[in-house]
Parts: sequence; structure tokens; C-alpha cells
Amino acid sequence: MTRTATIRQTRGDPCKDWTLEVSGIAKNYGATCALRNASLRLRPGKVHALLGENGAGKSTLVKIVVGAIQPDRGRIALNGVPTRFAGVRQAIAAGVIPIYQHLSLFPHLSVLENLSAFAIAGAAGLRAGPSLVPRATARAWLDAVGLGCDLDLPVERLSVGERQLVEIARGLGQRCTLLVLDEPTAALTHDETDRLFGVVRRLCAEGTAVLFISHKFDEIEALADDVTVLRDGVAVIDAEPLASLSRAELVRAMLGDMVESGDRALPQPGGPVLTATGLRLGPADTAADITVRAGEIVGLAGLVGSGALELAAALAGARPVAAGTLAVRGEALPPGDRARAVAAGVGYVPADRHAEGLFGPLAALQNASSSTVALFSRGGLLRPGGEAAALMPWLRRLNLHPFQPERPAAGFSGGNQQKLLLSRNLAVPDLRVLVVLEPTRGVDIAARETIHDALVEAAGRGVSVIVASSDLDEVMALSHRILVVRHGSLDGELPRGTGRAALMDRLAGRRAA
Repeated sequence: MTRTATIRQTRGDPCKDWTLEVSGIAKNYGATCALRNASLRLRPGKVHALLGENGAGKSTLVKIVVGAIQPDRGRIALNGVPTRFAGVRQAIAAGVIPIYQHLSLFPHLSVLENLSAFAIAGAAGLRAGPSLVPRATARAWLDAVGLGCDLDLPVERLSVGERQLVEIARGLGQRCTLLVLDEPTAALTHDETDRLFGVVRRLCAEGTAVLFISHKFDEIEALADDVTVLRDGVAVIDAEPLASLSRAELVRAMLGDMVESGDRALPQPGGPVLTATGLRLGPADTAADITVRAGEIVGLAGLVGSGALELAAALAGARPVAAGTLAVRGEALPPGDRARAVAAGVGYVPADRHAEGLFGPLAALQNASSSTVALFSRGGLLRPGGEAAALMPWLRRLNLHPFQPERPAAGFSGGNQQKLLLSRNLAVPDLRVLVVLEPTRGVDIAARETIHDALVEAAGRGVSVIVASSDLDEVMALSHRILVVRHGSLDGELPRGTGRAALMDRLAGRRAA
């Protein structure tokens, strides 16, 4: 295949045959330029990392590759053949399999039905027309990602991490020339991530090209062969061998300058604010007593399915419990009553911002003000200027990008959508408790720093902060202390400064001798 002269040869790479070659891609949405001159080249049998901060154009480029949207200009070739898919289904039929960061499962359908939902006739050994994947085949797909759940179980009864594994299993089950993995490990444990990487390496050994999108440098360095970095819609690093670049060079390429990250000084905690007594998620769980003090950040850590996210949601009044009481500064709160919790000053950022948090078609400003809209209205009508005056400072403080408050929330990148949810909660009057689930899931390094800074600043104002995250580095960096959750119950407490190995041992149920 003859490559165009505008594509620079990768250093030290003799390969002239690409599974995917994308060049000169541009995409505009009205006055907003999402991609200016993006390029992407993937070799067969190799893992290619696509990096860039939120808003750099990664999601737009991936959507163009899989046929979800069409570019304004540019060239795409699959295995040397000029290609432009009319839709995602056409891409899947051609062996381009996307596995998205945002789950596309049907909650009320069973695991088996979800595994079958997007299978292409012939690609997964199915006959033409509606058909379920054979149970033995479905079980093999789940085994490949280490998930042993019941095939007949409704997906809505799985944890977020387990749903992610079902999504990955469904994609891996298709006949695959190019696998697109968009933040696949965001809700996975270390062991589950290792199993997924093993599957990816086996696919590469069979000649599959893999596009890997992640903000976790440790994972990128462990898995990827080549890297492309987008900044402001342009490929500033174009299909370079990863081994030829340092982490500092990658960060500089992403951001234009260095973002320093390190241990933060945490405020000194004050008196008790949130008290949970005898809290049990299910009838068989052990009762938990939890107290969180003013200005304290408490981390909840647990493996996928441990109940850590569910326990955090219960502390925010976002889900019912089998037993127990909640109180904020001595005022009793009915468990499972979010309205009463908000009135008591309890903020809540859910793990799944799309299914539980955002109103996609509504403007960013409307999303940010949805918990406090009563403050800006009279007689059912909004008071002119009140909403903007209260929320604009928060949107600016969190660096919403682009700063277009009237833009629909669905039009922002994942990191900026997370900022909208955080703004909504930071604006709650007399905020006393802030419960945040997976605060930086699927966001870039700059957004991660901004969100972490905002949580520490909230604690500095006396807010009690609870962080439940599958990112152990995040939990260790932010928390005054870490509560370990296993099997729906508390299984101990670890102090600030606990090492990763010790924390992982506790998560796995191993205690120090």
C-alpha cells in the first residue's frame, strides 16, 4: 500500500501495511471545531494508545472511525481499502468492534440477551434474523474476561464493574479486525484489568489491531506499542513507538505544559457531621457504624461487587438499606430519601453520570443548577440572572471547557460532564456532606487534578467528603483514612499513608501477619 507523503513515517518502524490509516480528518459542530487535522495509523497485531485531554477530539475521532458520525473531510482506509462506514453496524460487520466507555447495555434484559443484542449474523456464528448467542458461546465470552455471573440475571442487578465486563465480553465475542477499547478498565479491579490485558494480547497474537484509549499511564505503558496524542483536534504525536517517549513528553504533548501532581495537604478534621449507625445494605450484611467529621475525606475502597459504591450511595440517601439510621449533625435522615438528604445539605455524584446524573439535552447551566433551581424561581418561574449568578463562578472554577453554559450537556467531553455534576453539588446551600462515586472515572489528567483540588477545597471549607473509587491511587492520595468494604460490609480501616500493596492485600481479604 502506498502511503501519502503527508503522513510521516513512524521512527524505526518498517511497517508499510496498516490495519487502519486515518489522515487529514476534520469535524466541526457549528462554530466549534472538534477536529482540525487528525491522523491515526494502527498496525496489525499491535496495541495503539490514543491520548489527549478531555475535549482534545478523541471521542469524535473514534466515532468517525466506527461510523457513528461522518467527517467533514479526510481519508480513512481499512486494510488499505478506502472506507467510510455509514453506521456502527456496518463497521461491526467489517470487523471494527467498538467497546465504549459509556455502557450501551439494556438494564432490564438478561446477560445472555445483552450478549446477543448487537451480534452480527455470521460474525458470531448466528443464523440470519433474531437469534440468541448459544449459551455455551456466551459462557466462553464471559470466561474470557473472568466473569462468572448467571446468564439469565438481569443486567440491572450487576455492579457497574460487572456491567463493564459484560460489555467487553460482547465485543470480544465478535469477529474482530480492529478492536476499539474506550476506557475499558475504568470500573475494573487490578486483577480484572490483568485478565482483560491477557485477552487483548491473545487477540494481538492473532493479528488484531487494538486502539486503546485510557488516561492511566501505568496501563498504557504496560500494554501499548505505539501512541498518538491529540491536542485541540490535531495529532501532535503521530503513531510513534511508545518506548521512544517518556511520560513527561506525553503529558507535555497533551497539555502544552506540565501539570504537577503530588500529595496534597489535607485540612484538619473537626467534629462529627455524618453518622451512620447499624447500617446494613442487605439482611445478611454486617451492620456498619460510620462517622465522618467536618473537613475529613474518607475513602471507601473495595473490589468490583464488594458493595463499596452501594454503601457510599446509601450514605448519601440515594438507595434504601435493610437496616440502620443516618443523621447529619444530629438530624435524623430516612435512608433512601434523596430529597430529604439534599435538604440536609448532602451532595451526591453517582458513578454513572449518564444513567443517573446528567440531563443530556439540557444546557450545562441547567444541569449545574438542577439541585438548587428552587433558589432561582418564584411561582414556578426562574428569576432573571439568578441561576447564572450562582452557578457561573463554579463552572469557571472547575474550568468547564469549552465555556459554553448554554451548550447541551451531552455535547461536552466526559471530564467536563463530570465537572457539571460536581458544580451542581458544590452549589448546594449549606453543603455539609459530599458523597462522590468514581469522581474521575474516564477523565483526563488535567480534569482529574481540577476535580481533586475541588474536593480538597470543599473539605477545607468544613464539608465532610466521602470518595468511593476503584482507582486505588485516587483513594490513597485524597483520603484521611480508608474504609475497606468486602461482601457488602466494612472490613477494616487503614490510615493515610498506607501503601498500595497493603491496601490491595486488605481488599483481597489478606491481613498482615
